[in-house]
Amino acid sequence: MNKIVSLDVKDNIHQIAENLRALLKEHQVSENEIAQSLNIPVMTVRRLVSGETTDPRISTLKMMADYFHVSVDSLIEENKFKPTSTMRKTIPQFIPILDWDIITSLKRMDDLDLKSWKKWHPVILAEQTILNNHAFCLESRPSMQPRFPLGTLFIVDPDEVPHDGDIVLVKMKESENVSLREIIIDIPKWQLQPVIAGSETIFYDTKQHQIIGTIVLTYLHCKKEK
Repeated sequence: MNKIVSLDVKDNIHQIAENLRALLKEHQVSENEIAQSLNIPVMTVRRLVSGETTDPRISTLKMMADYFHVSVDSLIEENKFKPTSTMRKTIPQFIPILDWDIITSLKRMDDLDLKSWKKWHPVILAEQTILNNHAFCLESRPSMQPRFPLGTLFIVDPDEVPHDGDIVLVKMKESENVSLREIIIDIPKWQLQPVIAGSETIFYDTKQHQIIGTIVLTYLHCKKEK
């Protein structure tokens, strides 16, 4: 986990820019590629790399650090970052962002035509980790706070077998309502614990419930900077 250092970022603009230029060169990526992968304006990246930004956001620096698999400290501190030949180019996998109404009405993921889909989210995965083609994103609802802040994106894998303690997306067959539940496996019963305070626990029954998929990743989605 990156540690947010106490240094005054404003006093280290040129060091940040120098470190980012070194990372760009080492990974052989362009400013446009990073902007597209992180879903931020290319001008934001360009100003950071050139040193024009006078007060960069820590959230943006963390996104950049995560992209290159380095710490935030190494972007800010002088002489701390040294590129090595072992670094690799990070290629994101783009996952479609669906809304809750679509998921409620959808029978199978194969029925969804993604050829002209406009909403996608780049997911940067660990090396040799690939999500299958059925994976999709859902954005948290206001009622899911405080456990999941507004802007949280859930990466759902319909083909991932859930394990004890996993968060799953469940459809109630009678009402067709869809919700997130934490699965507690106490053989022979499976409990579906609510993620919303005050909701009741239900016991999983294949006749009444359908597990649409397992949450394999969560992201706190940052708004685009202007």
